[in-house]
Amino acid sequence: MEKPLRRDRPSTWPSPSGAGTERGEALLRVLEQALRQTGRRSFLVLTHKGPDPDALGACVGLAGGLAQLLEADFRVATSGRIFRAENLAMVRELGLFFDELGNVDAARFAGGLLVDSQPGFGHTQIPTGLPLLAVIDHHRGSEDRCLSAGVRHRDVRDGVGSTSAIVWEYLQGLGVPLDTRMATALFCGVRYDTGDLSQNVSALDEQAYFELFRQADRPMLARIQRPRLPQEYFKELQRSLRLARRHGPAVVALLGQVVNPESVAEMADFFLRLEGVHWTLVGGAYEGQYYVSLRTRLPGLEAYPLLDRLLGGQGSFGGHGSVAGGRIGLEGASHPALRTVERRLRARVLEVVDPAGALDEEARLGRPLT
Repeated sequence: MEKPLRRDRPSTWPSPSGAGTERGEALLRVLEQALRQTGRRSFLVLTHKGPDPDALGACVGLAGGLAQLLEADFRVATSGRIFRAENLAMVRELGLFFDELGNVDAARFAGGLLVDSQPGFGHTQIPTGLPLLAVIDHHRGSEDRCLSAGVRHRDVRDGVGSTSAIVWEYLQGLGVPLDTRMATALFCGVRYDTGDLSQNVSALDEQAYFELFRQADRPMLARIQRPRLPQEYFKELQRSLRLARRHGPAVVALLGQVVNPESVAEMADFFLRLEGVHWTLVGGAYEGQYYVSLRTRLPGLEAYPLLDRLLGGQGSFGGHGSVAGGRIGLEGASHPALRTVERRLRARVLEVVDPAGALDEEARLGRPLT
C-alpha cells in the first residue's frame, strides 16, 4: 500500500484560510509530486551563506510548518560562520542546530527548498545533484535563473520587506499552528529585515510582525536583541570611525581587512544614523572576499541600483529598498588586489557625489568623522 503523503490534521488546528492558501497548496503539490517521483521522504531547506535572522527565521518556519503537513522529514542545512552577536544570540536562545552543507548527501533528498536567496546569487550554494523544487525570497533576482535551475515553485516578492513574512503567510494560509519557537524565529526575521517596521515595510510585514509578536517569547526576544558584545566589537567600531569619510550626503568607510565580515553591514547601519547623511557604503575584506554593504534613507534612492553603479560589474550583489550588499573576489587575497578594489570603489563614489568634478582635492578625500 502506498504511504500517505499528508499528515492527518488534528481537529484543534485552525481552518486553512487567507492569502497564502493558494500559494501554500501549490507548494505542497510540488513537494507531493517529488515524493512520488523519487520515493524519498526527506527535503532539504537551504539559504545563503552566513545566514542572518531573516534567513534563519524563514528556514525554521518553513521546515517546521511543512513537517506538520507532509509525511516527510525537513532538514535545514547552512554554510558559513555566523558572526554578528544578535544572530549568534538567536541561534543560542532558540537552540537552532543545522546540518553542515558540505556534509550533505544530496541523494538522500527528494529535493531542496531555497529561502531568502535565489539560484545564481554569489553567496548561495546548491548541492550538486539536488533538484531545486522551490524558491521563496524577497530580493530582486532573475526569473530566468530559476527556470534554468528547474525550479517548479517560485515566489519572489521584492516589494515585501522580509522572507519570514512570506513564510508566515504560507503557514497562516495552510492553517499551520505556530509554537513559541517558530513564532519567535519568524518574528526575529521580520524585525531584522524591516528594522522594527522602519524600512522596506509592506502590509504583509506589518501584519506578520504584530501577529508573531503576540505568540513570541518576549524575554527571549530581549536577550536576542541586546546580547553581550565582545571587546573585539568595540575595537572594530573605533577603527571604522577613524577610517570613515564624509562626502556630502554620503559616508564611506573602506576598512581593508576586517576580523568579522558582519561588521561591514553593522557599520553601514550605524553611519546612516549620522545627521544629514542620505546613504552609506562600507567595505571590508575577509578570507579572500571583499564585502560591501550599502544603506539609503531617502525615498526614491534605492540601494540596489546605487550599489550596481558603484560595483561597476564587479562581484555579485543583491538588495531591496534601502538595503543592499555584495562581495567581490580578491585574487589571491593580496594587498594590491584589496587596494585596487577600494580605489575603484572610492572613484565611483566620487562619480556619484561629484559628477562634474567641481570639488577640490581636500573635499574629494572626504571629511573625517572624528
